[in-house]
Amino acid sequence: MKVILAFCAFLGLTAAQREDSLNVISSLRQVQPAYRDLQNFVVAVVSNAKINSSDVIFAFHEQISSSKESFLRSAIGKEASTLYQINGQNQNLDASCLNLLRSSIEVNINLAGVSFSNCITAVDGRLNTEISQIYRELELNETSFVNISIYDVFRGQNIFMNPQVITELLQAKLAQLQQSPTGLVAELSQLVDGFRGRLDLVRAAYGQCLNANDQLLQTAVNTVLVQLQQICQGALIPDVTTVGPTTVDPETPELTTPELTTTQVPETTPPSTPELTAAQTDGPTVEPPAYINFLPNGPPAVQPDSDF
Repeated sequence: MKVILAFCAFLGLTAAQREDSLNVISSLRQVQPAYRDLQNFVVAVVSNAKINSSDVIFAFHEQISSSKESFLRSAIGKEASTLYQINGQNQNLDASCLNLLRSSIEVNINLAGVSFSNCITAVDGRLNTEISQIYRELELNETSFVNISIYDVFRGQNIFMNPQVITELLQAKLAQLQQSPTGLVAELSQLVDGFRGRLDLVRAAYGQCLNANDQLLQTAVNTVLVQLQQICQGALIPDVTTVGPTTVDPETPELTTPELTTTQVPETTPPSTPELTAAQTDGPTVEPPAYINFLPNGPPAVQPDSDF
């Protein structure tokens, strides 16, 4: 009888222990949703930071394009105004000398193009470096949370021998996962702000490169204009914006003079002047050269012939 009672007691103790082992699974299932919620939170925060980084890159691209366009238009304007000075010279000047000046300005414009490429290539290298760094930093923060394990509590434990220890470890893991990493948002925002600041430095360096290129081109233009006067014996065309052909609005009525009357001299009607036809008034149309469109003040007055 005692043996039977002892055996029943042993079975009861074993059953209780096995119930504790099954409770480990229940505790594990409580941890799983908390783990999922944490992962979703971290992924959302990191994804938002990546989107903000993408917006920073887009704004950077826009600024670089605007700067490049501005300096490109400036270079085209310098070329156009210089060619206008050369092409507007008196026909008595040495044509070969003027051709050399045209070649000189073309060479310097092409050199400016090389410099433009050097500037943007330097930007490309630094931009790629900064983009790699920001995404590496964001992924590092994400990985630190994504790599959290919920199964490490079983390492070195036995679910049949000490299930209570495993259950306590799982409860501690649950409490850890339920603590939202609110500081992660501020940390990632600081990373994006730092990324934006570094790109500002890249953009500033690009602006300095463009400025240096513009100054070199301006020096070359000034040299060509000096050579035009001192070597080719030409003269600079004055920048006159008020002198030019007068156009008449076809919808504006002609001004008329009131008729004069007198008591001594009878009123006389002046003979009418036949109107000129369009064929008589219109001369051959001469299209201005294409570079005229880049002059900020329009074409200046034609230089009168003069002896040098």
